[in-house]
Amino acid sequence: MPRFCPTCGNSSDKVRFLGNFCESCAKAKLLSALPKSVDITICKRCGRIKAGKSFAEPSGRNLEVAIRPQFGRCKVHLIDYDDASAMLDVSDDTMHGTLSVETKVEIVQKKALCDVCYKKACNYYEAVIQLRGNGHKISKFIERITRFFDLNNEFVTRIERESSGGYDVYLSSKRLAQAYLSRSGLHSTNSYTLAGVKNGKRIYKNTYAVRYE
Repeated sequence: MPRFCPTCGNSSDKVRFLGNFCESCAKAKLLSALPKSVDITICKRCGRIKAGKSFAEPSGRNLEVAIRPQFGRCKVHLIDYDDASAMLDVSDDTMHGTLSVETKVEIVQKKALCDVCYKKACNYYEAVIQLRGNGHKISKFIERITRFFDLNNEFVTRIERESSGGYDVYLSSKRLAQAYLSRSGLHSTNSYTLAGVKNGKRIYKNTYAVRYE
């Protein structure tokens, strides 16, 4: 006994059905329920996009990660995109089978500051490396540690020249500062300054004194 689609009247002996509706009308119902636009948070300084819980370089893969949560239980795959829109393949696993449609959505850009750029704007730092002694070795150190922090998504907050001829290098991460000094095999004299209390935990800024002969 054939069934008839309540929307278009098509018969189940002529077209595929998913539940009570023909495939074409089932797709139309899915399309009508999908978002027509997606919100993408973009850092107004560096241009990175928020993909999941963190900001990442703009790419198709990261854009897809940013879009997926806005489609609920549906699976989303990015087909193509530009600054204003994205073409998506969206599928929904129903009790009657998988339903797939293609849809074009508007990209609505939301401007914000990523964590790194916000910290930069606030001159945030967790550690200071005090460099004294051989000027040439100090210059090489500053070049290398700046590159190391950039590659690890952190930054050199500022560099101050001292009257003695040395430099104080302010860094955004004491964990990375410790890791760099350790892997470089440099001996440092360490001190710690209480910077405040957060969630009942004492927060310290670390100072590392390094002398080059």
